[in-house]
Amino acid sequence: MGDLMATAQREVEQLVRQSVLNELRAMLLYTRLAERVGSGEAGRLLRMLAAAEEGHIGRLTELVDLLGADAKSALDKVGFVKALRDEANRQLGEQLRELGLTEASTVDELLTFAVSTETRAGDHYQRLATDASDPR
Repeated sequence: MGDLMATAQREVEQLVRQSVLNELRAMLLYTRLAERVGSGEAGRLLRMLAAAEEGHIGRLTELVDLLGADAKSALDKVGFVKALRDEANRQLGEQLRELGLTEASTVDELLTFAVSTETRAGDHYQRLATDASDPR
């Protein structure tokens, strides 16, 4: 039984880690786009989207608290998210390069990428919710 619990905990930790990475990548992308478009309405909207992604990260780390003391100690909130920021930045760069996107890509091209990423994220979370034994 102990091995099963340890395996389940590792799976949850990996799931939370990957989910936080996804949210960090989105937050970084929206922040970069906001810097490029400036202070107008589009910039405000992009900063709002970046803040929403940051809120998702907060919610994910709150979920760790629900898993008990062992999970919480394994995924120390502050250190966990800080440690993943560099990894998320690296992964975002790789994703963009794989699609032929660069810093010189147009805002429209980057927004198209962001929309497809959000669609995949929504599908991912929907699958997780469907497969979860606990609806929380």
